[in-house]
Amino acid sequence: MIYLSEETASQENMEAWLSQLKDPAFPLVKDTLLHFVEPQFVSCNFAERTAEFAFAVKDWQLNPAKGLHGGILVTGFDISFGLLSHYFAKQHVVSTISINTTFLKPVEPTDIVHYKVCMNHLGQTLYQMTAQAILEREQILAATASATFMKLHQTYPSPI
Repeated sequence: MIYLSEETASQENMEAWLSQLKDPAFPLVKDTLLHFVEPQFVSCNFAERTAEFAFAVKDWQLNPAKGLHGGILVTGFDISFGLLSHYFAKQHVVSTISINTTFLKPVEPTDIVHYKVCMNHLGQTLYQMTAQAILEREQILAATASATFMKLHQTYPSPI
């Protein structure tokens, strides 16, 4: 398991830590929603404070019109924002304060959605981020979002 600390923060550490998403025993995945939605780490840039995650649409995520349910699209944003926040918060718990989402195009049952997330402000307590949800097919911009997360004083009892 890759541990987080201020001393080890680097491009290589960020890539290694986010790559743990494919490990079902990784504490952020084990027994959580991430286990069901299966985010895939695509890339990150430590210096620019960005990350990209891909989510394949699953049958259980469809709305009655057979498109991706809007709440699931927002969940993808929340998870992506949360993962980037977790990396920079190290051992601290983070909490979503707000997410504002604009839906632009429908997401089909066969789509893979790429969430490109950018940490615009990394404060002592508050993190401001923006993101795009881009469909792998034809690079269609499906939605945009902005979020505020809070780094809490509480830390995880075991390293994440």
